[in-house]
Amino acid sequence: MRKKYLLRSRDRAKRLVRIAPGLRKKVFFSHVNLAEDMFDGFPDQDIIFCRNVLIYFNRDVQKKLLLRLCEKLVPEGYLFMGHSEAIHGFGLPLAKAGPSVYRKTPKA
Repeated sequence: MRKKYLLRSRDRAKRLVRIAPGLRKKVFFSHVNLAEDMFDGFPDQDIIFCRNVLIYFNRDVQKKLLLRLCEKLVPEGYLFMGHSEAIHGFGLPLAKAGPSVYRKTPKA
C-alpha cells in the first residue's frame, strides 16, 4: 500500500511522504468549525477522522456532532475516533470495526 499510494519527500533529509497523484485528486482536507452547521456544502465522505475532538464538548453537543458526521459518511464508510472518546448510548448507525474505528451500517 505504501509503494502504491505514497511517494518519498523530494528532500531526502526530511522523513516526509507525499500522496501519489492519482490518490491526491480524491483526497479532501478541510478545516471546519464543528460548532456551526456548515456541513451542507461538503460531499459525503468514505472516511472521516475526528480524533480527540469530542472530549471538549458536552454530551448534547457530542450527540449533535456525531449525528451530523454520520449524515456525511457514506454507507459502510469509516469514522476514526480518539481512544478516549466513547460514542455508545447515542443510537448512531455505527458498528465497531476496531479500536476507535467505526463503520456506518448500510441502510436497511
